[in-house]
Amino acid sequence: MTSHSATTLGTWTLRLTRLLVYVYAINAFLNFGADPDLWGHIKFGGDLWTSGSVPITDPYSYTALGHVWINHEWLMELLFFLIYDATGSTGLLVFRLVLGMTIIHLLSSLYFRHAGNLLIYALHFILLIHVIASGFAMRPQLITFLLTALLVVILQHFFEGKRKVILWMPLLMLLWVNSHGGVVLGIGLLGMVTGIEWLRHRSFHILHVKWLTGALALSGLALLINPYGHHLLWFFLETIPRERIVTEWQAITIFDTSRLPFKAMVLLFLVTFFSKIPKRWWEVAIITFAIFYGFKHGRHSVLAGILLTPYLPLHLANLVENWQAKKFQRPLPNFAHALILASMTLFIIFQLTFHFQKFRQNNFKIQVDPTYFPMHAVRFMKENNINGNILILFDWGEYVIWQLPESKVSVDGRYWTVYPLELTLQQFNFNQGREGWQDILGLYPHEIILTHHKNTHLEQRKDWVKIYHDPRARIFVRKTEPPDPVLKKFYNRELLHNSEPPEWSFP
Repeated sequence: MTSHSATTLGTWTLRLTRLLVYVYAINAFLNFGADPDLWGHIKFGGDLWTSGSVPITDPYSYTALGHVWINHEWLMELLFFLIYDATGSTGLLVFRLVLGMTIIHLLSSLYFRHAGNLLIYALHFILLIHVIASGFAMRPQLITFLLTALLVVILQHFFEGKRKVILWMPLLMLLWVNSHGGVVLGIGLLGMVTGIEWLRHRSFHILHVKWLTGALALSGLALLINPYGHHLLWFFLETIPRERIVTEWQAITIFDTSRLPFKAMVLLFLVTFFSKIPKRWWEVAIITFAIFYGFKHGRHSVLAGILLTPYLPLHLANLVENWQAKKFQRPLPNFAHALILASMTLFIIFQLTFHFQKFRQNNFKIQVDPTYFPMHAVRFMKENNINGNILILFDWGEYVIWQLPESKVSVDGRYWTVYPLELTLQQFNFNQGREGWQDILGLYPHEIILTHHKNTHLEQRKDWVKIYHDPRARIFVRKTEPPDPVLKKFYNRELLHNSEPPEWSFP
């Protein structure tokens, strides 16, 4: 093989490998299911746009009406609304895809600045894509994933000698603190890096330690530039240590088959300690920290994967290349390269065709799952003009806020940004039928209960009447004497029942 042909084949192999990874990422990031909080994010952003100010108290519930609302996601919710208002749910899908592909591109470019092993690149990034996709819902936390990747890129450039790049860090934190509570991770990582480097050198006279210290101080000041000032920081300090009872905050079980891509990355991280490449101890420290919290809270495994990426494939490439140098002296023949390139091209074409078909089958829109959301029950309430204070499931709250704007909900996905801890515990006890489930019924002015089909214990109570049920949900209204208009229609069999399947496209 001539030098020119070898170079050409190498260039094409590099391009196709990167393209293959990018196309694979497109498939993984194109999730068409509606997140339970998406209705709320768009609604809250729209109300902010209309009013021109960030709300300080809650207007959407009756259990916490007027309670302080710390909306740390206001900027992303405003962006969600503007995108949806201009382009519908298709625009939101494209926006999420662009964010995901930006993360993959930033980290890919970082890898190829230091290494070129295509097998390791493909292996690592396919694992990373699966890890990211596991938490890549249409939520404001998307910005935390992107800004974590940018933080990593800034630190890598800084430690390669480009000191002034660290001056972007305060601007990063300013954007972050107004977009999502994940800014706590950002400032924490910068603080860890600064502290470790100071301990290593024991002096602030070292130039790069001065740069880090200055960037940390300015970033800390940037955190105060938000609608709530220092109260937002106190909110983070109070709520972060609390244990969550939401699924995504649960720990990852180590010895089972769940989250295998993340676990594979962690095992490979342990293998890299056999690599002879010098290690940056700040990098090892923040990765170890991220892995610990990735196992403690499943949602943080995405952040751990991103933080692993500048380090892990570089060290794996070093190990593999040392092994290859000992075992394989001859390069692959020309026909083998051509066969690999042809296979990769066919796979890319297949993936692109598959993506387009999937996009078209979903009408290029986000889809609402009727087996998860109470679509039939809410339509029944709308068509019969049934409104009021609704005791509801946590995951259904923001769907109902959107669909029944004249009603108020008992709880929704805003969780501790609005609702007191006692209320959330009472709500979960009620929905899961735990001991004391009835307590919440006497504490708040509920008028309607919209609950899941498994919640049968309410049917034993004489003060509530079931007026609707389907395979997904049940509706109860409070019994009154004389019967209110809804109960009268129920007793007289005058309530409308629509048997037509509901529209699946968002909203």
